[in-house]
Amino acid sequence: MTTTELEQYFGSPNKAAEFFGVSPEAFYQWRTRPGQLIPKGRAAEAAARTKGKLKYDASLYQKRNEKAA
Repeated sequence: MTTTELEQYFGSPNKAAEFFGVSPEAFYQWRTRPGQLIPKGRAAEAAARTKGKLKYDASLYQKRNEKAA
């Protein structure tokens, strides 16, 4: 799940940050991660809390980890 997907769903970076209970600055730091992927646990949390409206794709995180190895 990317920061762009979250911004589109919530309407703004600040609202996305509020959803996770993090500062807007923390949310903006996620943009600097490879592929703008949010942390894996946060992606799973978002999928669960939105009842699947936001999709958690485990393969995005597997590919990233394989490339790093």
